[in-house]
Amino acid sequence: MAIDYLRESEKYRPETIKTLLVGEAPPPSEGSYFYVPKAMSNNLPIRIDRSLPATIFFHYFQTRPVTKDEYIDLLLKLQQKGVFLIDIFDEPLRIRGKNGIIKENLDRIIDQIPKLRNKITSRNISIKDRDTIFLLPRLHYLKHLEREFPNATYVKWIDFRLSPEPF
Repeated sequence: MAIDYLRESEKYRPETIKTLLVGEAPPPSEGSYFYVPKAMSNNLPIRIDRSLPATIFFHYFQTRPVTKDEYIDLLLKLQQKGVFLIDIFDEPLRIRGKNGIIKENLDRIIDQIPKLRNKITSRNISIKDRDTIFLLPRLHYLKHLEREFPNATYVKWIDFRLSPEPF
C-alpha cells in the first residue's frame, strides 16, 4: 500500500513550526518515509549512517532509535521542539543511480524549487527563511535554492548529522 506522505507528516506537525527542515524527496523505496516510524540499526558508525532519520535524530538528540517506540518518541520530541520536515518534491525519487546522478530526476527537483514557497504557504506553514534549513544530500541545485530562499540555511547531511544543535 502506498504511503500518504502528507497524512503521515501531519501526525507529527507542531502546532507552531519554529524550524522548517526541507529535504529533497521521499526515499525511492516506497515502503519507507521519515514520518513512518520503524526500528533502526545502530550498527553503522554515525558518520557513515546516511539515512535521513539518523541525520535528524542524531543532530537533535545524539541518538538513533532502535525500536519503533523510540522512533515515535523522537518524532514527538521534534514536534514539541517545533521542528517539522517537508520535501521539495512530494513523490519518491531516486537521484543517484549506479552510474551517478540521474539527470532527469535531478531536473524534477530543480523544477519544483520555484514552486516551493507556494507549497509551504498552501500547507499553512508560516515561517521565515532564516528559520528554514535545507538538508542537502548533494549540492547540485544549491544555486537554485539560494536564488529562491536567500536567507535560509543550507547544510550537507553529514554536517548536520555531526553538528549538535543549534544550527
